[in-house]
Amino acid sequence: MKRLAVVYKNRCYMPMKSSRVTKFLRLGKGKIRYDRKLRLHYLQLFVEPSGIEMQQIRLGIDPGSCFDGFSIVSKTTHHENYELVQRPKKGNNAISTFKKRQNMNRRIRRSRLWHRETRFNNRTSAKQSPTIRANNDFRKWLIKKICLYYPISAVELEDVRFNHYALDTGKSFSQVEYGKNDMMQFIRATMKIQLTLTSGRETAKYRKELNDGIDIKIKDKGNKSFNAHCIDSYVLACPKEYPFDDVIGDYNFNKKQMKYHPVINSKVVYIEKVVKVRRCLITTRKKYKNACRYYKMLKGGIKEYYVNMSSHRNICRVKPAGVHSYHPKKWNYLDKGVVERFKYNITRYGGTRVNGKSFFIDGEWYNRKIEVIYG
Repeated sequence: MKRLAVVYKNRCYMPMKSSRVTKFLRLGKGKIRYDRKLRLHYLQLFVEPSGIEMQQIRLGIDPGSCFDGFSIVSKTTHHENYELVQRPKKGNNAISTFKKRQNMNRRIRRSRLWHRETRFNNRTSAKQSPTIRANNDFRKWLIKKICLYYPISAVELEDVRFNHYALDTGKSFSQVEYGKNDMMQFIRATMKIQLTLTSGRETAKYRKELNDGIDIKIKDKGNKSFNAHCIDSYVLACPKEYPFDDVIGDYNFNKKQMKYHPVINSKVVYIEKVVKVRRCLITTRKKYKNACRYYKMLKGGIKEYYVNMSSHRNICRVKPAGVHSYHPKKWNYLDKGVVERFKYNITRYGGTRVNGKSFFIDGEWYNRKIEVIYG
């Protein structure tokens, strides 16, 4: 049965069955709320809960270079799955496209700056590279959001390792280890949650336990399916135990297996990072100035400039003067800096559509791509 997260005075409690939620709603003791960042419905209580007994709810995290899997599992229910798209495999935000653009701009920049001094040497200290730090910040944001609605008691993280003593080809891998250590410190010290590390080989062994020794994971990580990435975070979230061996009369500490695994919930929420391009001094910055600045003619032939807030090339969405809300009752729309259009409060949040073009899709601005797929 579906269970909803429960929140009372900014504190999360054990999820509640939908049949019991109906009783609270009928008596006026709660209200259904919706978090559009996580695509999550939860129950906000108006009265103090009768009990605060907590069961074990575990969070499984499978970090990767392009995709991260998160799963929330309790003893009887597989609650939610989230996949963070750090970098898509294809498109303008892909790493291959980014590196081509980076190399082109670096050649142009170095041709003009012959004697530029180095800013810092990022290979002599434990300082994280910007990419690793950005990926970790995205994971921390999601962990904080999940802990607002679920009382997470334990986190199991897939460990990444490299034998630096046996091989000398892992110089660049040290940055990944710095990011791993930072994430471990955040979970243990900042969030104060019990943390367990599991190797990738053990994760593959747990996956095979679900299907009689057959691995059901899809090799294509870019495939939007539960079996592509979140299957790893699911088996990590399931609790493990050491089985009792009747032959030796003791627990077998060399063999660890899943204690229980509830019915799989194949619904996955995909959240893609908003990538900002930096240091494109020639192409991108010039294109931004030409495509994203608009003006309105005032008295005396004075031009009042605006910056495009909607990421459209030909439409500028401007808040009225003196309004501090993110959703004012009236927006000003400028089309190519020639015609000024006013959109009055005829739809939610003061109007989000001009000439058939929508700026607001499924409760989110379209530059933050969020998809919900039922596998």
